Amino acid sequence: MKLPISLLLAYFLISATIVRAQEIKPDDITAARKIRRAELNDPIRPEWHLTIAEGKAMPFDPNGAIFKDGVYHLWYIYQDEGKCNWQHLSSIDLFHWRWYANDLKPNPGDPEHDIFSGNAFLANDGNVVLAYHGLGTDGNCIAFSSDKDLNEWTKPKSNPIAKPGWDPHMWVDGNTYYQISGGTPGAKHPNPPVLYTGESYDKPMKKAGEFMTHNMPDVDDFEDISCPDFFKLGDKWVLLCISHSRGARYYVGTWDGKQFNPESHHRMNWPGGTIFAPETLLDDQGRRIMWAWVLDRKSGVSSGTMSMPRVLTLSEDKLSLLVEPPKEVGQLRYRKMEEEPFTVNTGQSVKLKNIIGNRVELDITIDPGQAKRFGLKVFCSNNGLEQTPVMIDRTKNILQVDMRKSGINHPVYEEFAMAFASPDPKHNPVIQTEDAPFTLKVNEKVHLRVFLDKSMLEVFANGRQCVTQVLYPTLNDAVHMEVFTEDAPVKIEHIKAWKLFPAMQW
Repeated sequence: MKLPISLLLAYFLISATIVRAQEIKPDDITAARKIRRAELNDPIRPEWHLTIAEGKAMPFDPNGAIFKDGVYHLWYIYQDEGKCNWQHLSSIDLFHWRWYANDLKPNPGDPEHDIFSGNAFLANDGNVVLAYHGLGTDGNCIAFSSDKDLNEWTKPKSNPIAKPGWDPHMWVDGNTYYQISGGTPGAKHPNPPVLYTGESYDKPMKKAGEFMTHNMPDVDDFEDISCPDFFKLGDKWVLLCISHSRGARYYVGTWDGKQFNPESHHRMNWPGGTIFAPETLLDDQGRRIMWAWVLDRKSGVSSGTMSMPRVLTLSEDKLSLLVEPPKEVGQLRYRKMEEEPFTVNTGQSVKLKNIIGNRVELDITIDPGQAKRFGLKVFCSNNGLEQTPVMIDRTKNILQVDMRKSGINHPVYEEFAMAFASPDPKHNPVIQTEDAPFTLKVNEKVHLRVFLDKSMLEVFANGRQCVTQVLYPTLNDAVHMEVFTEDAPVKIEHIKAWKLFPAMQW
């Protein structure tokens, strides 16, 4: 079959236009190579944590996490020409990611001028729905997709569907669509989260009342509920969220279809830490997997990193969450390192002979005996000028990360990472150690899984506590580890480690 000359001419003209529109100039290639080399040589840029491709991505909240057809999808906020958009990326193994060109952004004619935080869920008609706060609308909007790869999105003319609104979380149960609208930060007494309901995800929703029956005693009056993520775990319901002043936290309680009744409240971030904007999904293995934005205090070539994925389960008493790394981290392991069991005597700090590195997974079991203060030092230089102790303190019942010698030029760690939402933005106390609650049971041994990634430290303790901290060692030899005890001998029963291969391309 021969095509008409006019059709062939039109085809070539269109092709030429596309080529010109996508033309890459020599200077563009040079610039791209310069960025990639700078990223590879950046001493603080993580290599296997999910880190943005280039530039600054403040605020970088993870959003829209959903598992669909064997693929983990995630979005994050980035800024382009002063506008906040959502960047789409996906993975099949939780560590290697593919970036997409189909950013969710404000289009001409949209009511919003920026896209803030929200979530993703599967609607009754099979569409994937993204709910987000539309800045400039005083409300929350949605976009939906029937595309298998989630490349094509449609926004309804009814946006915003919930007003007034703030960070939304939306889901469907039966024939009813629900939306939590978070409480706006920055006020001394932020408004409580509101519940909206509706019969369709793309039509205006009705205000049903306050989402929570009450707050918990350990929550400060100035704490907002932003970046909400609400899901069932076992026979309880969990509300993950942040307060902009205190960072990531969660409630465990019950849900009757009208209000959430919290029974307990716990932190996932403590003074001096920077875990924010938690986001979860449920995968085909029934796992509830969480990411969070880890704020950094110094920027290298790029800025913006996610915590490593965490698997959340319900504790035996059904009042708190257990937390573990996903098994998929094992695919990054290579070059196994081990030490024979040994004893550390009172007041000693023993340098590991075979285990070394700053991009490492370490697995260690300690029998504390009568010791009250003991632990592991990471990012240690030979001269001791740089070191970061990870201590179990049984007198205070805490798991502590000590930042005082973490880097010769380390930044100031402060109580509030986002001081604007604190009681007094002009007064932000300096913090030297991040202290997370951690109580050992009688005769319980300590099992730590410690993950290092150049500037990232993540410590999982006995499957029920996790502390994440961003550190800035500057000495080239700050790659050693030591085991220490202050007041009584401890036995190192098991200790092994692996190098972790970079999952990021650059």
